[in-house]
Amino acid sequence: MELIRGVMVVVALLGLGALGASLAGRWWAWGDSLAVARSTVGLAGLVWLVLCGLAGAMTWGWVGALWLVVLAALAPVGWAKWRPEPGGAAALVLYQKNMNFRMPSVEPLLADILEVAPDLVALQEVDAENRAILAALAERYPGQHSCDFTGVGGPAVLAKWPALETACGYGWAAMQVDHPDGAFWLVSVHLHWPAPHAQHAHLAQALPELAALEGPVFMGGDFNMVPWSGAMARVGEAVGGVMVGKARLSIEQIGGKLWLPIDHVLAPKGWRGRNVTRSQLGSDHFGVVAELVAP
Repeated sequence: MELIRGVMVVVALLGLGALGASLAGRWWAWGDSLAVARSTVGLAGLVWLVLCGLAGAMTWGWVGALWLVVLAALAPVGWAKWRPEPGGAAALVLYQKNMNFRMPSVEPLLADILEVAPDLVALQEVDAENRAILAALAERYPGQHSCDFTGVGGPAVLAKWPALETACGYGWAAMQVDHPDGAFWLVSVHLHWPAPHAQHAHLAQALPELAALEGPVFMGGDFNMVPWSGAMARVGEAVGGVMVGKARLSIEQIGGKLWLPIDHVLAPKGWRGRNVTRSQLGSDHFGVVAELVAP
């Protein structure tokens, strides 16, 4: 029995170590990979700590103290998923979508964008086969800019207002929009997957580029990362932005067995927002429509 209790304590300590490491993503590439599983690890840890108390492997005092530690680590996850969304009229509407380079036809997505009628559009995985959507939207969205990226296609941005300036970087496209109330940057970003893939190195190159954009930045993207990660915090700091709306499950993987909130919209500090998801429309990603409320 003592051996079992000892094993239970070791398992609890390993889980707490993984939970702590999931907070270190801004400095350690694998930290953000663990952040993806923070909800699962944390909730399992709460149950495991109770079992440790019932088995006598830990005193209830230790169980209570460690519960508080786990709950503190889970607090950013809960806030991202359940934080209140503001009311009020939207000053801007941004439609975010990873088109997926395998999209069989752009017509369903084109129809959905026209139905929503957003002010701004951020797209990823725009390639030679699906970039026809840009031409189809040219009359409605005269401000357009796209950049090359990897073999799966690059990012693109569209706006109802003309472009003053454009820029391309590593995995992002930016356009300064000539808005009647003042110019701002619209950015579409597509990050690599986290460790063991190259997201940490990607950010090391892209963040200084993004930080060089002068003025307010609105951003939509497939960040391949959850809102409570170090990566998302670093992107927000680079562009002076905050994530708007709740965390929404935006990609379906492994035949529907894995759902992740990895498509997000950022707005300048002071702005707030609410968001909804749209159908996949031939992509493995759902669209995210953010209604942005001005300060």
